[in-house]
Amino acid sequence: MDLIRRYLKVMMLLLFFVSFIFGVAESAESGKKNIEISLSYKLKLHGNFNAKRFKLNHPIKISQPEIINHLVSLRYQGTFWGNKEEQVFSGPQIKKLAPVLAKAFAGVGPDKIIHIELKGKGGITSGDIFSFRSYLNWRFDFIRGESFFQRNDTRMWNVFAWKLIPQKGQLYFRTASEKGKRTQKNWIVSKLSLPAPERKSDDDDGTSDIFETGMSNHEINPELEKKLKHLKYLHENDLIDEEEYKAQQKKLFDELF
Repeated sequence: MDLIRRYLKVMMLLLFFVSFIFGVAESAESGKKNIEISLSYKLKLHGNFNAKRFKLNHPIKISQPEIINHLVSLRYQGTFWGNKEEQVFSGPQIKKLAPVLAKAFAGVGPDKIIHIELKGKGGITSGDIFSFRSYLNWRFDFIRGESFFQRNDTRMWNVFAWKLIPQKGQLYFRTASEKGKRTQKNWIVSKLSLPAPERKSDDDDGTSDIFETGMSNHEINPELEKKLKHLKYLHENDLIDEEEYKAQQKKLFDELF
């Protein structure tokens, strides 16, 4: 009888752990499937946003690792007291969005801009992306379900619900008017060749591992070595495929030798 009871206890424990593991795996897979991306090309003049005066240099040649740099660098902070700085896009969202944008940048015409809508955890993130001169522009209307301009909200002392936080190589866009220049805190202008962003200690959504170091030191250009390290970890974290990794690696090695 005792032997039977022990056997039943062991079987119940096994069933519990198996169901738990499958539940976690199913939840993770479900999270990836819940990310929906809608991308369209719009004329430079649409809605309340007018990019007509910009001479766009579309289409542009930008690699997937460079796009990932931009996406990881985009950060924002809510205006409510105690809100912390966060990434605009999570790791799984970046992984899914980067190849889509790579194709979009190669296909967008000189008279149009890219408009994205991403549905994921927290709600919709939407905005416009375009390039002029040697800059890439990111302008957002919604981030994680919250519009830039306040609606019926308790924080009415501030008309803005959040603001983007410029990182290295980024600035706010400033519009000129009769009253002077106005800073657009939902609009970031980034250098097209944006340096690899620094790792943030509070990033825990799947992107922090990208910036771990692990390659041995070589007597080469520090900036080039940094790019090689970054490229290696993008590949190891499945943010770029083998073909893209080898192509970009060859390009960097051509610079070295």
